[in-house]
Amino acid sequence: MTADRGPSVPTIGDRGRRLLRLADTRGIIVGIAIDHRDSFRATLAGRGIEDRTDDDLREIKLRLARALAPAATAIMLDEELGGRAIDEGAVPSSVGLIMPLEAQGDDQTGDNRLTTLMASFTPEDAHARGAAACKVLVPYRPDIPSTAAKQDDLIRAAVAASHRVGLPLVVEPVVYRRSMEDVAAFGEAYPSLVVAATARIAALGPDLLKLPFPVGETVPPTSAEAQAASRRLDDATRGVPWVLLGGGVDAETFLDQVQVAGAAGASGFLAGRGIWGPALHRDPDVVERRAVAIARPLLERCRLAVERVARPLPAAA
Repeated sequence: MTADRGPSVPTIGDRGRRLLRLADTRGIIVGIAIDHRDSFRATLAGRGIEDRTDDDLREIKLRLARALAPAATAIMLDEELGGRAIDEGAVPSSVGLIMPLEAQGDDQTGDNRLTTLMASFTPEDAHARGAAACKVLVPYRPDIPSTAAKQDDLIRAAVAASHRVGLPLVVEPVVYRRSMEDVAAFGEAYPSLVVAATARIAALGPDLLKLPFPVGETVPPTSAEAQAASRRLDDATRGVPWVLLGGGVDAETFLDQVQVAGAAGASGFLAGRGIWGPALHRDPDVVERRAVAIARPLLERCRLAVERVARPLPAAA
């Protein structure tokens, strides 16, 4: 009679295999991010679409996912507004699903921003949903020791909780400007702040970093300055694989950014409203038509651009 060994314990190998589910067969990540919640509502409001219910937003996310997921290797979707897209099969089985753990709310704004993990949706829930990875977004200022230390503790907790169920964790640090901070001074400090945040977070055990382009909007993305900053960013990851986030920049700028980031060592990208933003409309049918006609070709252009230069995941790891 064979003894009951109890439930299997997830291993590093389990996480590695799931991480590779986010990439194509060469190890390059072509990701579409539709996990926005408060910011999704804000994006819609910015386009004059303010009278939509939560069910309306779920329908819009379903249409975006249905149009864009087949052209991606990974998709970020939340449970609150994106769960319907998962339920209705909008995410092909070949596409890795990443689900967020961070709560929304007032702590995500202001001068000393802190992240809170959702009590209502945990890595166990993501695992049950068939997710390949979890994700946590952290507003981060490495030059403010009190809040940085608290964010570090939260990242460690999210890493441990995700790893307990065998899921890799994606960490997305967002360096922000404080209300009394001079715009020009912040712009000058931005590259060093991004690099410092990355170096500090890379040491906390994440499996993948989702990072901003490391220079401000006034610096041309193909300039020598931007290329050097991207190489410094890659050095700061300490060998942790990373992808470029979209940041809402226009399509042509992002195409330049993904090529520079890929040449520096990024394993791809996870982009959001810069790709699907032009598809937004109050009519879901229009959303889907625009997503197919406008957003999907843009995603495919970005894919072709990054495939030529990106560092595949196995080499990055």
